[in-house]
Amino acid sequence: MPFRMTDFAGSPRRGLSCLVLALGTLAAPAWAGQAAPSGVLQLQAQASAEVVPDRSVASLAAVAQGSDLADLNAQVAKRLDDALHTARATPGVQAATGEVSTQPRYRDTGGTAHQDGWTVRAVLSLRAADPKVLGALLGRLGATLQLQSVHGEMSAAQRQRELDILGARAIAAFRARAQAAARAFGYAGYTLREAQLSELQGAQPQPRPVVFQQGMLAARAEQPGLAVSPGRRELSVSVSGSVQLLH
Repeated sequence: MPFRMTDFAGSPRRGLSCLVLALGTLAAPAWAGQAAPSGVLQLQAQASAEVVPDRSVASLAAVAQGSDLADLNAQVAKRLDDALHTARATPGVQAATGEVSTQPRYRDTGGTAHQDGWTVRAVLSLRAADPKVLGALLGRLGATLQLQSVHGEMSAAQRQRELDILGARAIAAFRARAQAAARAFGYAGYTLREAQLSELQGAQPQPRPVVFQQGMLAARAEQPGLAVSPGRRELSVSVSGSVQLLH
């Protein structure tokens, strides 16, 4: 039995993945690869929204430079361990360690570069639903860690919820466009032949880098916290397909 657009419009809260699966199971039209039969109309509709991510994410680094590699590793490990303990003791904050790197440091003497030490860096990632909580924590950690970037991140649950809503809106717009076109061409209605529901991929927001001198970081640490804003993210869902116009 062929699917009709009304089969989906009655359940706007149904998951986008379910809608894609259901639409994807439609049989290929019998006229595929041939001239379309009379009264077949190709249509497309789209729904978009700007969404405020429900999580704020910050990346910090423990950095030490010098000539004694063992001492540098010990310094970085101590700073990272202390920061991790503080972060995990803060309600509403998720903390995880990231990449650890060791790079040689060079100095130019007389036009020739000579290694004169090492730079050891270890990354700490923080996530929180409340940007004020995260900002206050960044203020506390600013004396020992370098703040690298801050950005917003959508949780899987929020993303799916927003896509469900946009999917229902896109389908409703497709149905309205199909009905309006049918009337404009002098037809009584339409049936759905085939359709595809998909998320439009836009440019991903990049983490905003933050560069401070060590003295600036220490001054920041004396303040109650840093202002953190997750920003906005645009999501779009598109419905494209064909309908058979009916007399």
